[in-house]
Amino acid sequence: MNGIRKHTGIFLLGLFWFTALFSLHASALAGHEILIHSPNITADESSPDHYEYSGFFALDGSNLVWMNTWAERKIEEKRVLNRIYLMNLTDNSTVMISGTPGIHQESEFRPPVAVSGRYIVWSEFGRDDLFLYDATSGRETALTSDGSAPDQQWQNAFPDIDGDRVVWAKRKPYLSSNDQDIVFMNLTTGTRQNISTAAADQTDPSISGSRIVWTDKRNEPGGGDIYLYDLGTGITQPICTESGLQQKPKISGTSIVWMDYRNGKPAVYLYNISSGTTIRINRDLFVTDAPLLSGDLVVWQEYSDFDLRDERAGTIVVYNTISGVREILPVKTTHPQLLAVGQNRIVYADPDTRTLNEGFVHLFVMDVPVSAPVSLTDVTSPPGPAQEKTVTDPVSGKTENHAATAFPGAVPFSIGVGILLCRIMNGRSKK
Repeated sequence: MNGIRKHTGIFLLGLFWFTALFSLHASALAGHEILIHSPNITADESSPDHYEYSGFFALDGSNLVWMNTWAERKIEEKRVLNRIYLMNLTDNSTVMISGTPGIHQESEFRPPVAVSGRYIVWSEFGRDDLFLYDATSGRETALTSDGSAPDQQWQNAFPDIDGDRVVWAKRKPYLSSNDQDIVFMNLTTGTRQNISTAAADQTDPSISGSRIVWTDKRNEPGGGDIYLYDLGTGITQPICTESGLQQKPKISGTSIVWMDYRNGKPAVYLYNISSGTTIRINRDLFVTDAPLLSGDLVVWQEYSDFDLRDERAGTIVVYNTISGVREILPVKTTHPQLLAVGQNRIVYADPDTRTLNEGFVHLFVMDVPVSAPVSLTDVTSPPGPAQEKTVTDPVSGKTENHAATAFPGAVPFSIGVGILLCRIMNGRSKK
């Protein structure tokens, strides 16, 4: 009997510490929430003949853009209609900036849609060209024309934009190597430049100022690395060449983030260009989606390793690259969908509420701009478990392990469980 009690006590103690570890999380983010109402933001699965939904959101300042898709529920000769909308969050005005079929497009639009200031850019499946909308003039123009060339058709896709600078992935014609390269265009001067034409695919480009990052498969055709090019210096350098897949990088200022599978499951890594250091910033015991980055704000979705349901409950996590503080976006739904990030604003969907009258797209505005530095000594939350930190040689891409500190919030749930377990153990000892 004593042996049973002993093993039971060990089990309960282990359960207590497991619960405490599982409950460690960042504190809730301070801010206020606004419901976004628009008849052009839809989610309709009720019809047996067709479905309609909004997706591929992008945010810059007060400009929110997204793509609406209407499609028939059949496999052959299915009609698909796309619309791209631009909404001004200041006055809630919305305009349709493009649609297919239309003047320029014949086929479906290819996501993503990118926005920066007055410009919105996207691509199309059929012609494989890029298109630009200027909100100032209200005009749409084609940025490329070789995607529909009759002799050697190129594929222009996956655009990103910062100010008047556009980057995208350009696939060579089928009769050649057919791999993807990175191309840059200055909208003001009209000049174009090949950024990377290395062997294998270079894709998922992102631009911030004079710096461009992308996923590069020159070393790992079955995986991927992260590379950086500086327009000012003309230098290309590897940022991460760890084994496994690194993909979907984003850059803002001196910060680069990406989705990393080096340990077998997706994680979020952050590279600081100034210091040359790399650190994993997502929580332990969680898997992640690809991160978004704007200014000093890194945002991504996490899912617990222990949630084995088909539809897992998710959490939106916010990380400040200056302070190193990680916080949780306070939402009422257990299945939030991260849509877009811009400056100190986060757009997410609440799929638990489908009607437009109630609103299922939310805009969360942080109380304190993320660019305001927060001293580590001002953080009152107790330090959490050490995270893996790697210092990367920008030439070799090799890393060294170091310790980094996370800042989880209080753990009242684990304390309550601990009290309950202690009472159970105490009650059994009296029997």
